[in-house]
Parts: sequence; C-alpha cells; structure tokens
Amino acid sequence: MKKTPVRIVQTQDIHGNKKVGVMLDVSYYLDTKGDTEASIQKFKKLYFDTVDKAKKLFYGKYEKERKKYQYLPSTLYWKLGRILLEFTDLIQDEFVITNYTEALERDFGLSRGYVHELLVFVNVFKKDEILDQIPVSYYRMLMRKRTQLQRLGIFEKEKMKLIRMGKENKLIGREKYKGELAQVVDNMNRKNN
Repeated sequence: MKKTPVRIVQTQDIHGNKKVGVMLDVSYYLDTKGDTEASIQKFKKLYFDTVDKAKKLFYGKYEKERKKYQYLPSTLYWKLGRILLEFTDLIQDEFVITNYTEALERDFGLSRGYVHELLVFVNVFKKDEILDQIPVSYYRMLMRKRTQLQRLGIFEKEKMKLIRMGKENKLIGREKYKGELAQVVDNMNRKNN
C-alpha cells in the first residue's frame, strides 16, 4: 500500500486569523483512487486529537502560562512520548508526514529536538524504568550517550545504574552525572584500544 504524503501547515487569512490544515501534493491527489478527502479528514482529526491530548497532559489548565516544563515529573514526559508514538503507530501504514516534528513544534510548543527526544525516550525506556525521583534531564543525558554506550556494550548496565541511583535516592548532580558518563565512555574506549 502506498502511503499518502501530507504536510501540516498553518495559513493566515487577510484578517490575521491563523488556521492549521493539512496539505496534499496535487499530483499525488490526482493519482490517488478512492476517497482522499475522507482520508485527509480522518488524518486531521487524529492529529488534532493527539495535539489536544498532549497539551492537556503537558500543560494542564495552565496552557496559557506555559508552565515550566523542567519541573514536570519524568512519568509525565514518558506518557507524553507515548501519546505521540501511538499517533505515529496509528497513521504509519497510511500516511507519511513530511514535516511532523516542525508541525509539533509549532502546534505543541516544544522544540523539534525535544519532540524527537520524547519519541526516543518512550522507545528506549519501559514504563517501569521511569522514576519521578530522576529528573528527565538525567534520562536525556543517558540517551545522548546511548549510541556510544551501546557500541561498548554497556548501555543497559548504565541504564540500570541510573535507575538504582534514583531508587536509592543517590543521584549525583546533573553536570557531575554528565561528566561521569563521558568518563565511562573514555575509560572503556581506552580499555578496548
């Protein structure tokens, strides 16, 4: 089955009112058989339902104030990533979004890098590995070293170490943890060479 490429765009009328819509390449539209309009409407509903659900979870009743997201619990970040991943799973067989992270950045209010990290976060960590005692910034630091740690065969070990430190309430400072991860990678590289 051929996937429909869509682009989530924001337009503005002559009065300055902004509206988000979904664009489909005209050549693709003409080549497609079936009810393309119904398919696009289904996609739009799924996308906007996902953004609304994510905003409600992330910002709660304080959306206008955009509360400081660095103070939110790690479990909330994982749930947010799960919402975005479920949407991706729902549409993956039928649609390909050509500007997904850019659209979420605009419609949800987090940077592309942050959106990408949320999607990675939910894939790398299981629900029971997420502890609110561990700020999400620690998980993010570990994910940033993931490729190097996996290449060295010690990512799972470092992941379990972080979780243990959280459970035992023995987290070291964030910058110190960042330095410790870099040191582990350097030591293992030296040991292997």
